[in-house]
Amino acid sequence: MYCQKATLIVNLILLLLTSPVFAQPNWCPDLSADDFVNFGDFAVFANNWQKSGVGLVGDFDDSGTVDIYDLTYFAYFWLGDYECKNADFNLDYKINFLDYAKLANAWLTDVNNTNWDAECDLDYSEYIDLNDLRILCQRWLRTYPTPTDAFEAFKSALAAGDIDEAVTYFADFVADDYRNIFNENTDKLQNMVNNMGDLSLEYRDRDIAVYEISNIAGTKFYPVIFIQADDGSWKIAVF
Repeated sequence: MYCQKATLIVNLILLLLTSPVFAQPNWCPDLSADDFVNFGDFAVFANNWQKSGVGLVGDFDDSGTVDIYDLTYFAYFWLGDYECKNADFNLDYKINFLDYAKLANAWLTDVNNTNWDAECDLDYSEYIDLNDLRILCQRWLRTYPTPTDAFEAFKSALAAGDIDEAVTYFADFVADDYRNIFNENTDKLQNMVNNMGDLSLEYRDRDIAVYEISNIAGTKFYPVIFIQADDGSWKIAVF
């Protein structure tokens, strides 16, 4: 086990130093490492179109050329609205040594091992190996939008009286309801913001986060529920 962990540390260092030159593993053409296959990835792909060489980003079949076969593979994921796994295993909105430690604990395991952890199987191969470590390295030190970021932006817009901006931080299915509430209380918006206390996290999953907020006096508490939108941003569903 010691040798396996030592090998993993060496691999991490090498991949962090060299990951920009490695093509993305073939399982998911997320070339911009934002966990989605979209126009950002297409721009990276297009930059290498019909180029030849070793380890080209976008050469999914390792043929040495970024060609129509790679485009076909890319289009399959793009048109299917495919979302790639990210490596934020501990759900703290950043990729760092805490996530690496969790992957290390499951290193070189498969579904038959007691240390197996499906979250660390980033390439869905049912085996946690160098490909999974490479994916983590491509996202190393990446930070993700947080619910509290969205809430602070909402508060700033509301305090400025910009209701149209404020409701963009709400989920689509409740945005109009809150727009009506705010429009009916335009003279109270600043007081509303001033009376908001701190958010405290109660529960977090991949696409939902439940917080509790108090009034500024700390005498009343209310739930605030966020859901994650398709673009990775957080939206207020209950407030």
